[in-house]
Amino acid sequence: MKGATNPQNFDRIVRDIFAPIYPVIAEQIKERTGITSGKCLDAGCGTGALGRAIAKITDLNITFFDQSNEMLELAKGYTNDENIGTRSTFLQGDIHSIDLPSESIDIVISRGSSPFWDDWRKAYSEILRILKPGGMTYIGGGFGNVSLREEIVKTMNKNNPNWQNSFKARIKPERDALPGILAYLNPTSYEIINDDSGFWAVITK
Repeated sequence: MKGATNPQNFDRIVRDIFAPIYPVIAEQIKERTGITSGKCLDAGCGTGALGRAIAKITDLNITFFDQSNEMLELAKGYTNDENIGTRSTFLQGDIHSIDLPSESIDIVISRGSSPFWDDWRKAYSEILRILKPGGMTYIGGGFGNVSLREEIVKTMNKNNPNWQNSFKARIKPERDALPGILAYLNPTSYEIINDDSGFWAVITK
């Protein structure tokens, strides 16, 4: 699994440019799933921006999960600064083999990580394994709404016109594969959202 290789630079971009999207997406997750308590896994969390936004509007206990210990250390600092440290745990590992018990998580969230997973069928199978019966996912990518997307794309293009290239190359294969993967895994239900909020897999175990 490949993701951001420079945690400090990634953190700066999230703080300076992408920060406004996370409260918007968090509200969309809360509204769509209705899950406001229990255990949440923020998969491929980076510096934890989405998990922290969810923690602020729910009573969920968040496990911040990433392959990078450096990212998790940054996330840990932010959770302490934002007074959500008592509801936060940190787990380093691989999405294809999550070191958590089966049926232990109420909701799995993830933004921007899944295109970089090496084996989507295995990763989603692991996610379903750790979900409790009736647990849900909100996994994908997007900017929350059109105005935020346009503003961020404009800023990012100004700073680096090629910023989307590696991401775009990975998005289409995942989107093409996902319906077949979900049909194979056969959860209780699933919905693929592809609208102004972004592209998201909302799965119910």
